[in-house]
Amino acid sequence: MDFFQKLGNTLSNTGKDLAEKTKKLSDTSKLNHEITKQQEAIDRAYNQIGKLYFDNYSNLDYPDLKELCDSIKEANTKIEEYKAEIIKIKGIINCPKCNQEVSITATFCGNCGYKMKEESSESDTNATTEENTNTEN
Repeated sequence: MDFFQKLGNTLSNTGKDLAEKTKKLSDTSKLNHEITKQQEAIDRAYNQIGKLYFDNYSNLDYPDLKELCDSIKEANTKIEEYKAEIIKIKGIINCPKCNQEVSITATFCGNCGYKMKEESSESDTNATTEENTNTEN
């Protein structure tokens, strides 16, 4: 019986050790998660500080920051160019009222019903009228 008593004590102690290690691992994991959340909050704050600086002071001549501000301006310009290329490829524009994508040939926005500008069809009509006038002479 002494053997079974020792075996029971050993299993009990091993179980307690395992439970304690599991709790430590869980607690450590929770704290690491909280550290990550706080680091993300700091990163968001740094990002907001940088954006506020850029929006308000990027035109001032601070040599340390001028190059970074210029690179942001250049990147924003490229983004706008890439967006324009996407519009050409997709054949869509964004509705001025609700900002949903609308076919470039649509007369009305399918989402909000806003009447889309007919600049392209007006210029096509003017070009056709000019061609007809020139061929008649």
